[in-house]
Amino acid sequence: MSEDTIAQDVSSDSPARKSPRCVQGLVVSSSMTKTLVVKTERLVQHAKYRKYVRKHTKYYAHDEASEAVVGDLVELEMCRPISKMKRWKLKRIVRMAPRDDVPTPQQMATEVVEDGDA
Repeated sequence: MSEDTIAQDVSSDSPARKSPRCVQGLVVSSSMTKTLVVKTERLVQHAKYRKYVRKHTKYYAHDEASEAVVGDLVELEMCRPISKMKRWKLKRIVRMAPRDDVPTPQQMATEVVEDGDA
């Protein structure tokens, strides 16, 4: 094999970028500025008794627009460290909790259907 062939093999083997790790959880606090506290739960089997135990983890996530509120189901994406505890950022809101001034997506869909029928 010549050196040119080896150089081409090395250049063509670019490392594949992994997608950032994502988790889903429930927002338990949004009282801090641009910060969410999200709780995720998982079931773990006890080693000795074989009973499933519910464990939880709390993540501190960055929410630039402060759009998520308590009760929302959100998806977080791992990112570079933003502060001492924040290592995650808000990717999207999966399901919104009821808000006082904003209609839910189901209500919006009902209004569109009613307007289309009239």
